[in-house]
Amino acid sequence: MKFGKNNILTSDYRVSIIFIIPALISVGLFLLYPFVYTLILSLSQYNLMTGKISFIGLGNYQAIFSSRSFINSLSLTVVFAVYIILTSTILGVLFALLLNQNFIGRAIGRAVLILPWAIPWVVIGIMWRWMLNAQWGSLNGILYQLGIIDNYISFLSQRNMVLFYAALPAIWRQSCFSAILLLASIQTTPDNLYESAMMDGAGAIRRFFSITLPWMMPTLVVVLMFNTLYGFMQFDTVFMLTRGGPGSQTEVLPIHLYRRTFESLQLGQGAAIGYVLSMLCIGFGLFFTKMLRKVERLTS
Repeated sequence: MKFGKNNILTSDYRVSIIFIIPALISVGLFLLYPFVYTLILSLSQYNLMTGKISFIGLGNYQAIFSSRSFINSLSLTVVFAVYIILTSTILGVLFALLLNQNFIGRAIGRAVLILPWAIPWVVIGIMWRWMLNAQWGSLNGILYQLGIIDNYISFLSQRNMVLFYAALPAIWRQSCFSAILLLASIQTTPDNLYESAMMDGAGAIRRFFSITLPWMMPTLVVVLMFNTLYGFMQFDTVFMLTRGGPGSQTEVLPIHLYRRTFESLQLGQGAAIGYVLSMLCIGFGLFFTKMLRKVERLTS
């Protein structure tokens, strides 16, 4: 019996389809179905008493964009995300530069850097809630022992600063994650570039801006993308810390979505908020992907 090339390709094709089917089913059940159902829900009014869904078009979107609470939540989310993006990225760069140097304990420092990234978001929120506690929080204890404060501070009750304090857990986690990626990028920089620059009399700052920064720019764009997405989608740590309070001072969009859906039981408007948040994140993802391609072309 002779087997032709077409028969072999057909057999391989059938086997590949068999292996792909479970993945397609998983994508359909856990991604495609919720995506489509949420879209339908955002265009409908859901009656919990009767279970009836009535199509109302863009009514839910008109309702949320005319809502002062949604606009306030959106503005808080932007400020919250800026805190995370700027602080996490800058600290990540500084940590990466520090751990790229030769000093005693560098290996321990690199190992410790991985720990925040490995801890679940909910656990991070609980840890920081204990640390920022006004009565027995460790941060208050450290500041008091150092003589920086005379009385314990109620960090999470300060209306003007609570949004920044609520961002601290995400900053702590993302700065370490950013440092891991940036450190890996820095270590791929050829040593001869630094040697040539030092022979030409370039100082540390000049070497950073002329060699290190351009070399790690593609990774820096990826870091900015992750920090931006986490900044806009952050729910766990804020919920564990403040649950959106005091009042609505930390009611970022994910918290606002939770309240609108599960507390006010306005499922259609909650789904609409979820879609607005999703479109924002998709837009940022596309923007940074396009930026990454440009950076790679410029640095290649």
